[in-house]
Amino acid sequence: MLDQMNTQTVAEPEGQIAERLQAERSRLRREAGLVQLKPFQRPYERAFTAAERDKVTILFGGLTWKHESLIRAVFQGCDYECEVVPCPDVPAFQLGKEFGNNGQCNPTYFTVGNLVQYLQSLEAKGMSRQEIVDNYVFFTAGSCGPCRFGMYEAEYRFALQNAGFDGFRVLLFQQQEGIKAASGEPGLKFTVDFGMGMLNALHMGDVMNEILHQMRP
Repeated sequence: MLDQMNTQTVAEPEGQIAERLQAERSRLRREAGLVQLKPFQRPYERAFTAAERDKVTILFGGLTWKHESLIRAVFQGCDYECEVVPCPDVPAFQLGKEFGNNGQCNPTYFTVGNLVQYLQSLEAKGMSRQEIVDNYVFFTAGSCGPCRFGMYEAEYRFALQNAGFDGFRVLLFQQQEGIKAASGEPGLKFTVDFGMGMLNALHMGDVMNEILHQMRP
């Protein structure tokens, strides 16, 4: 009985010391900004499905006018509605600075701001923001890894959300995955004709671009 009382007397101070140590560790971690955060989860994005092909317009841009004209022809030849986003200008750059993250590279400011500018022009023509979100998607290339190119997708969505177009879909094409719908058949389906058409369009655009460079003084 006496041994049990002595054990309890010793255990109680040890428990209090452990609690104080844990509280001090927590305080130091908070001050150092090392508080454990929730793991990042990719935000949900509504898929572009086959049922929407007839009413949704695919936007793309950022290439030379030769490439864009040929790629648009491939899209239209495969029965897709598509439009080319105009070439970025200084107002597009300013919109990218306004709605995008701080410290981005200039290409991101131009491309992100250019998409926001195009959507704002649609709104100025009388379309509501919900109609724009439902009837347009943006198609761009993507990559994995920590480089800036791998973060373009997130920068597009961040700027679109800040500009009032939250929920606007950004379709990202990667060599490993392509484009997949969350359920059902994807809206942008990579068939043999579509894939070969895109490959030929890029090659022909490169050849035309090189010829024009050779012809210049």
